[in-house]
Amino acid sequence: MFLGQTVNLIDEKNRLVLPTRYREELGYSFYMVLDFDKCLSFYPSEIYKKKAEKINSLDDFSSAARSVKRVFFANSFDLSMDKQGRIQLPKIMTDKVGIKKEVVVVGMSDHLEIWDSEVYRNNEVNEEDNYSTLASELIGGNYGK
Repeated sequence: MFLGQTVNLIDEKNRLVLPTRYREELGYSFYMVLDFDKCLSFYPSEIYKKKAEKINSLDDFSSAARSVKRVFFANSFDLSMDKQGRIQLPKIMTDKVGIKKEVVVVGMSDHLEIWDSEVYRNNEVNEEDNYSTLASELIGGNYGK
């Protein structure tokens, strides 16, 4: 399970050194996708394949389905890390989400999110302010059961 968060730097070759604690669970070969929230997500292969199968099963006769497929698959990359835990991030993707130099790697249970640190801090403030209300709406009385 991916938990916690850590601040990291992108080097001059657009590489991220993944924190050691995440490497084994992610695996040395994994998938990166454009996330809905202006960040990048790293998925272990088996988790990504389940998501991809679900999206791929959408009806091609639907323009909405084709759009979802197009955005998802055009912005999915199979990546790997070297023995030092470095991951070469596609520049086109870091540009899309505004990643510059400093990033926050966020554990999201079954995957990791990679955020530009400034974007993350702004988003985090809003989410933490609304955490109680959102949890109550989404989980209600089932929290902790």
